[in-house]
Amino acid sequence: MLLALAPMQDVTDLAFMRTLLRIGSLPDYFVTAYFRSTATNCAYMETNLGCIVENETGKPIWAQIAGSDPAAITRDIETLLKYPIAGIDLNAGCPSPLVNRNNAGAGLLRDFPRFDAILKAMRAAVPEGQLSVKCRLGWIDAAAEFEHILDLIRSHNPDRVAVHARTRKQLYGGTPLIDYVRDAVRELSSCPVMGNGDIVTVEDAQHWMSYTGCAGLMIGRGAVRNPFIFRQLHGGAAPTQDEMRNYYLILIEETGKVLYAKRTEKGHCNRMKKYLSFIFPDLDAQREYDLRRCDSIAQMQRLLTM
Repeated sequence: MLLALAPMQDVTDLAFMRTLLRIGSLPDYFVTAYFRSTATNCAYMETNLGCIVENETGKPIWAQIAGSDPAAITRDIETLLKYPIAGIDLNAGCPSPLVNRNNAGAGLLRDFPRFDAILKAMRAAVPEGQLSVKCRLGWIDAAAEFEHILDLIRSHNPDRVAVHARTRKQLYGGTPLIDYVRDAVRELSSCPVMGNGDIVTVEDAQHWMSYTGCAGLMIGRGAVRNPFIFRQLHGGAAPTQDEMRNYYLILIEETGKVLYAKRTEKGHCNRMKKYLSFIFPDLDAQREYDLRRCDSIAQMQRLLTM
């Protein structure tokens, strides 16, 4: 079973990667948050390049790219291939309106000729063994769209495909439609298919693997909630309560290192609040209220260890 950490902007970043290393629960590979490729530039370079050039985990990392211009994507692939990456991953799944309005991310799934042109350009620019595609089931209707998406992907022979088992219309809600992941495994027999979408527990992962026959799983929000899921799926023990409490404190420390000299302590504290709903879904109302309003790391740590 292959295991990957799903890319989540400002969440599964370098600090999170280092945290996984420290707690001894690593996936088999990482994928950066997307490099936004446009005709004029490639945005988010500093943050995402840090994940590549400062990757101390010993695990390979793929650079994800999002865009709608084949020429710009080709230009940025040439730059990214100069770095120590395992390959290039095309983002055809991000549901952000800001990204989609320019036909990037999941927006490619409503413009099949553009999607086709980008896949063609990427296959020509990326060496064999190093091209991955991450996509959703379609823009609106998986039953009407996913078969065509699979045909396009198969025609360009990618080396790996990750399928988020929702349409863009579903965003992150509703039940993942994993029957379509099983279809992808059958139709894309020449390359490994990774399943993605609300894999939160070991039981979820085992069900996905047995039901779909996929080569592995790409886990994002589930790994933030329980980062020990990679250890468990590699045959290790479930986390103790002490390990889970210590996890968040390690993440605070590692995030502070990454943000050093870039954000105030209040800014660091606000960054950590992004993780609260993932890691502490069962906080009582008063404790959550206090955590949401604290503005110092010391105060946050005291509240979490009370």
